[in-house]
Amino acid sequence: MSMRILGRTQPVPDVPLDECLERFAACGFDGVEICLEHPGLAPGTLTEARAKEITSRLDGLGLRERSLSYHADYIHSDDRLREVLDAIPLTPHFGTDVFVFGGGGRQGDDDEWETMIERTGEIARAAAAAGVRAAKEFEPGFVVASTEEILRVFVAVGNDALCANLDLGHAFLCDPDPFAAIASLRDKIAHCHVENMAKGVHRHLPPQEGDMDLAEYIAALHAVGFDGPLALDLYGVDYLGISAEAVRYLRACIRSATTDARSI
Repeated sequence: MSMRILGRTQPVPDVPLDECLERFAACGFDGVEICLEHPGLAPGTLTEARAKEITSRLDGLGLRERSLSYHADYIHSDDRLREVLDAIPLTPHFGTDVFVFGGGGRQGDDDEWETMIERTGEIARAAAAAGVRAAKEFEPGFVVASTEEILRVFVAVGNDALCANLDLGHAFLCDPDPFAAIASLRDKIAHCHVENMAKGVHRHLPPQEGDMDLAEYIAALHAVGFDGPLALDLYGVDYLGISAEAVRYLRACIRSATTDARSI
């Protein structure tokens, strides 16, 4: 199998969910990262029946690769933690075993790291009970802000249900050697976010812009055996307007990376 390209519902909050999914299919995406930040998917309103309804719609559109995500600050908010824990058991009803989550920015609390570890452990235990992989993302300025730090989290939590959602642009910005970082994560990568970045600037750019050679990053993922979802993660652009071109570009990167690997 090769990597699949997913659209994300979070960047298009003003588009009704059904229309969003239809347009994702028209853009050529293989599937969808179902983001609970979208108004049509708010955690407090989500039920098993609603999840199955959305799954049926995705099946009808041929969007067969899925993940469920909620990028909420569960570290500093009891309410957000509860929403994350409530959402995890619904993940299989969307036809996936991947739940993507983030964290929150550093606030300077003395016990911030310890609180994050404790609450991430709760999330991992809930994921294990539901047969789900909980894919944590690191981000510049967050409590967990690099591959080195997320590896520390894996050791501290000690639960195989805890994996990584590796944002390739974040690795480019935060890791001294992004390719060594990818190699160090290896089979802990359950899901990826993909975009481009300019050096030193945390701004998500379309894949064909910026300073990253995405074909090299995708080749590095291929080299460690990753063949899962690449979710297009863009903000501040016309997401639906540029998605078809972005999908074509990413497919070319995937073809280049996997063909070069076979020729070695």
